[in-house]
Amino acid sequence: MTTSLSSARPEGPRARRRAALLVAALLSATTVLGALAMPSGASAATVPTAVPAAGGAADFGSMDSAVAVIPDLAYGGMVPVTQTFDGSGSFCLEVCSIISWDWTFGDGTGASGPVVSHTYTTSGLYQVTLTVHSSNGLTGTASVYVNAATYTLGSFTMMPSSGLLPLAVAFDASASVTNWDRTIVSYAWDFGDGATGSGRLVNHVYTTPGIRQVSLRVTDNVGGYQIVGGYVLAQDPVLPPNNLKATSPTKGAVKLTWTNRMVLVSELHIERCTGARCTSFVPIFVTQGTTTSFSESGLKSGTTFRYRIRVNDYLGNTGYSSIVSVKTR
Repeated sequence: MTTSLSSARPEGPRARRRAALLVAALLSATTVLGALAMPSGASAATVPTAVPAAGGAADFGSMDSAVAVIPDLAYGGMVPVTQTFDGSGSFCLEVCSIISWDWTFGDGTGASGPVVSHTYTTSGLYQVTLTVHSSNGLTGTASVYVNAATYTLGSFTMMPSSGLLPLAVAFDASASVTNWDRTIVSYAWDFGDGATGSGRLVNHVYTTPGIRQVSLRVTDNVGGYQIVGGYVLAQDPVLPPNNLKATSPTKGAVKLTWTNRMVLVSELHIERCTGARCTSFVPIFVTQGTTTSFSESGLKSGTTFRYRIRVNDYLGNTGYSSIVSVKTR
């Protein structure tokens, strides 16, 4: 049985609707394929049309890449700590090469070169970054961390550390340090004269003479501490010996006695001149500051001698006693 073209039934509304749905389905499939091929962030309007390269192959562009490499090691130690960083394993993919290595050490300093060293003098957790540059203008970066650690360490200054009474001294413990992950929570002072204090900055007045041993205990928030010390010289004002007396107990001999009025005396100098009115004194003996008498013999009998005592304190100050005269037997 054959049917001629002229005898085919004309297309009705139902057939036309079926054809329209088929076309819509094909268009939808094309849109999905286009979306799968679309780069991230691009819209359908920006998807480039693939153009075959010579010979029919598509051109996907260069895959050049600069890669920075730092060995993954444990960097750090107790300050001052010196670390060496090796970036010589950095490389470049495809047809390029690494031409420079730039380092930042995380403490405001840097260096250049494939292998570098740096010393950390302050506690901290530092990020070290290497940036490499390739021959075709590409860059790559890599980072490691350095743990520069320290114990809790006390340190202080005194201003002044010596002087005459009353002596006011300012103490400053600002130079004390602890590790980067800790804090100092207390500063405990012993001023060496029975008084104590607390705080990073303190003041104390010494009212009695002496060489005072000062101690500071610095404690951190996890119980770590250190005790450090120093000395303050609280010097009493210069008061030369008084009550100086001279006698001639035996032939050609002289004996001196006196009273000391100072606690901190470095030296006593016995000085003498010959004659009842002499003034050209010369030192004849040096003794300790606690000495209270002096004797000499072998002097010419019947001769008048004049004596005085010069006192020196630890600050270099000098004072003289009164002058006494004696005629040898």
